[in-house]
Amino acid sequence: MEPGKRRGFAAIAGTVILAGAGLWRFAPDRRDSLLPSIRKVVLISDRQAGGGSDIVLEQAGREIRFRYGLVPGSGHPWAGVNLQLTDSVSRPIDAGEWSGLEVLARSSRGLGLRIQLLSDDALPGSEGKRDSLRPIYHALEFVPDGTRSAFPWTAFSVPSWWRSQHGRSETQRLDLLDRLRAIEFQSGDSPGGRDSSAVEILELDLVGPNRIARNLGVFLMLSGAVGLGWLFLRRGPGPGIGSQSGSFAALVPDPVILDDPRSRQREQLVLALREKFPDPDLSLDSFAASQGLSPRLVAGLIKEATQLHFKGALNELRLTEAARLLKETRGNVSEIAYAVGFQNPSHFGRAFREKYGESPTDFRAAGKPPDPEGASPQN
Repeated sequence: MEPGKRRGFAAIAGTVILAGAGLWRFAPDRRDSLLPSIRKVVLISDRQAGGGSDIVLEQAGREIRFRYGLVPGSGHPWAGVNLQLTDSVSRPIDAGEWSGLEVLARSSRGLGLRIQLLSDDALPGSEGKRDSLRPIYHALEFVPDGTRSAFPWTAFSVPSWWRSQHGRSETQRLDLLDRLRAIEFQSGDSPGGRDSSAVEILELDLVGPNRIARNLGVFLMLSGAVGLGWLFLRRGPGPGIGSQSGSFAALVPDPVILDDPRSRQREQLVLALREKFPDPDLSLDSFAASQGLSPRLVAGLIKEATQLHFKGALNELRLTEAARLLKETRGNVSEIAYAVGFQNPSHFGRAFREKYGESPTDFRAAGKPPDPEGASPQN
């Protein structure tokens, strides 16, 4: 093949490879809104167990709006809504075909909100038989701040209260999300038990990779690579090493590394948060002020770096350090709770149980070797 045609063919093959790589990497996720699939909205609260919390539905349709007011009296006051999905009785939604859930919501007081996925359980020893009357729960807690929040299924876990009620030990059964029947939005953890808020669920989407676009991208990359391989195999004898053309082919530039200021900002914020997390008064606003940045920018950078909102990242650091201290020191549970930044040992106990599936005392007993002097830590 003539040199001019070879160069033209190589340019086309390279363009095809780049187009395929771009399609594979940047193809927009496919999504499907769950709001039109809501068959019924059911109000739920601790009143089912004798509590006194209130829940009022203000709008149901293209958006879900509700207000709740917690009243102390039950062991754990709570309120929320249960969104029952269309045809969930005869034909549950197969969430396993998607990679996660994306939510656009806001709370009037910026309080945490819990998402719970209800899907058909598989009873132990039932050889795969599914139970549509008593669902298994997968849950997580987040702060609805009016921005889109994406949650992969792997971020959800079976809550400890459900495992305790059913005598089960599984912390995740994502395979059971293939029969999704309902989604609940409930008030988050409330140490005082008197929180109230107005909540808006503006968008609720199943999201997943665009497999058609990605497969097309892979096909284009392979096609371009095959074309370049064919061109290489059909090459003719080249000019001598000492010729001008031969020496030009050896001029390969070293890679240029581009500076990424946003990446540096993310790393600096994570390092700063690791230093400041024991401060019990640390908040998004105070942390942002200490870094000379706006709270909105800090929240976005922390989420990019950790896939968690600021409060979730802060609690993750505190609970991880608390677990280390429980295993490696003799401090009591209250001392450790205050040391890692919790202002309330009871709140610390609930958060620790939610993450590790057991109380701090049980966690220490299971993971720490006996004290050489025979004394055990006191709580």
